[in-house]
Amino acid sequence: MSAGAGDDVVVLEAGLGISGQYWGAVQQHVARSARVVGYERAGYGASTPSPAPYRDLPGLTDDLQAVVESQACRRLVLVGHSWGGPIVRMLAARLSAAGAPPAGVVLVDQSDEHAADLYISALMRWSSTAQAKLMPPLARMRLLRPLMRSTLTGLPEPWRTAAADASSTVAAARTAAAELSHVAGGIQQLRDAPPDLRDMPVTVLSGGRSSFADRRMRARIVAAHRETARTVDARYVLARRSGHLIPVSEPELVAAEAVALLR
Repeated sequence: MSAGAGDDVVVLEAGLGISGQYWGAVQQHVARSARVVGYERAGYGASTPSPAPYRDLPGLTDDLQAVVESQACRRLVLVGHSWGGPIVRMLAARLSAAGAPPAGVVLVDQSDEHAADLYISALMRWSSTAQAKLMPPLARMRLLRPLMRSTLTGLPEPWRTAAADASSTVAAARTAAAELSHVAGGIQQLRDAPPDLRDMPVTVLSGGRSSFADRRMRARIVAAHRETARTVDARYVLARRSGHLIPVSEPELVAAEAVALLR
């Protein structure tokens, strides 16, 4: 999924359990200024499921690195949403250690180790295990697709339908379950050894909108993002009209922050 033209490229990494098609509106905005590439991780949409028996953070980083290495470019910006945030951070640190840091990194409401308790507590581990077991049966019964469409409310067509379809196959559900089973371990890895992003500009975006039910969790996540921004000396931006799905509700903001790193 590529759009735009030029020697600079913006690569988009999706969150857990969702097709890269949901980046469609962001891609449309970025393509006015740079080449932009989104992709389906192994197991989503038309991408072949991974032969690996597990989908941990290093493995997902390997996938992203293969995509990046297929793109000849002068400057690279990595953009990661949700669980895509840790993935792009891992790759950015790898590239930097190899002497080729990206031009910048944008973390869009990322899964953050500064709120590790939200991911590694016994309750969250139980919830993740239950969710992982439910997803493939829901896909087989064709109940996952309407749930995905509801989640993506506000995303224009044709991207909403494309993303829901690509995220709700049995293969996609199995892939999401495999990825989900490694989130707690990935967060622990990030907490123990945070990727070194000192050699590149970083922008951290947080969703600032919450409901009555999730306002405490949202406040905890925003505080974690602010701490990450402070730790890596990043630009911090609060997306006031968005909750977690900033690429859907404020695609122009995500695009603007990515393009700004190429100026």
